[in-house]
Amino acid sequence: MFSDFIKHYNIIRDILRDCFLYGCFSRDGLETKRNVSSRKISYEMRRIQQYVEEEYIKVDKDGRYKLLNLTYDFMRHSDNFLVSTYMTKSFTRTDLLIYFLILLYIQSQNRQCSLSEIEDGLVEGGYLSFDRISSKTIERKLSEMCTSFGILSCETVKRKKFYSITPDILKTLDDNELRELFVAVGLFKNIIFPVVAGYFCEQTLKDYMYFERNISENNNHCFSYRNVHFHPVIEEQVLWEILKAMHEEHKIKIIYHLPHKNQEKSSKTQGYAANGDCKRQCSKTLAPYKIRYDVRYGRFYLVSFDGSKNCIVSRLDRIESVEILEDTFRRKDYDELYDKQMRYSWSSMPLKQRKEPEKVKLEVIIDEETEGYIIEKILNESPNGTVEKIEDGRYHVTIEVNDSGELIPWIRGYAGYVRVLESKELAEKIFSDWKEMLSSYGVVQ
Repeated sequence: MFSDFIKHYNIIRDILRDCFLYGCFSRDGLETKRNVSSRKISYEMRRIQQYVEEEYIKVDKDGRYKLLNLTYDFMRHSDNFLVSTYMTKSFTRTDLLIYFLILLYIQSQNRQCSLSEIEDGLVEGGYLSFDRISSKTIERKLSEMCTSFGILSCETVKRKKFYSITPDILKTLDDNELRELFVAVGLFKNIIFPVVAGYFCEQTLKDYMYFERNISENNNHCFSYRNVHFHPVIEEQVLWEILKAMHEEHKIKIIYHLPHKNQEKSSKTQGYAANGDCKRQCSKTLAPYKIRYDVRYGRFYLVSFDGSKNCIVSRLDRIESVEILEDTFRRKDYDELYDKQMRYSWSSMPLKQRKEPEKVKLEVIIDEETEGYIIEKILNESPNGTVEKIEDGRYHVTIEVNDSGELIPWIRGYAGYVRVLESKELAEKIFSDWKEMLSSYGVVQ
């Protein structure tokens, strides 16, 4: 799905994350951080700005540095504008023409055609010259149109391949059913991962409706979404590769950038190999087991195991690229390990070796008549939690968790209703956070 349209997306992904999404790095700052030439960065930044509409790009100034970031109103914009950054494949004029000429020739014959028949037909028509296009190139294009694009079918008869136009799978749908399908795709394209596939499907369906049925559907904005994160879409190529390796039970090598402060430390760690081309680029070989998605923050996590069967959790937005290796593994060999180390994970934190899950006890104070739903909500959000009613309006909730720090954002959402009874470290951390926030607003000093 991706490789046919993307060329060198790794650099674009890095620049999108650092300059446009995080909005913290100028061109000079990124040159230092990523060890990429300023000329290359400038070129890619200009190219990204051509794909993303101007209304989404905000420019700030930090002295003489210009800082870019992306901004949007999710109630007004229902389309994920970052999908367009995947449209970066470069074609020559001859590349594009050859696809259309092959399609037109096979369609004109209205039967299966072999490679030699297609070549001869195009040469006789004056559309093709072997001085510019080799037979191998034609064969490769036909293979792409069969396996990647799916617009041609191939049948092998006595070791000879015959190509034909793929049957119309939408032929049985009438115009109204096509419109309903178009609306349904418009709903799911933003909420079912990988999102990019939904946008490609919508555009293909739109083209089909216009060119095959003469139906014009200029937009598909029936739905607006609240709290749908758009930025994970730039990790979808990485996600797709991991899902493919996971399904085929192949190990992977992930390439990621290392911050300055961790560079020296990690280079000494067994299993973390520094890449010679870039001192801050490292790699790991892992057996991918599961993908977790944190809906609150819009983050993907890869749960995997290294050669020593240690559970490794990696954020996808810190991975530059993924390479699928020939080495295989069996997923069921890790079922017990995963259950043991991630059973009490609130989000993405595995249980450290020779550690036991932490027990956190919370006191919940509510108005019994009007706020009883809060207890139900807390229990629904904490699957292993237990509740004890102390008296009317006062409850104790006990939760086991790998790391109590993962509970902090969740507890903040119940400010005024919940206080921590057990886990001194958690209580002190929340107290410190509240104190810092009140100080920043001038409420306390």
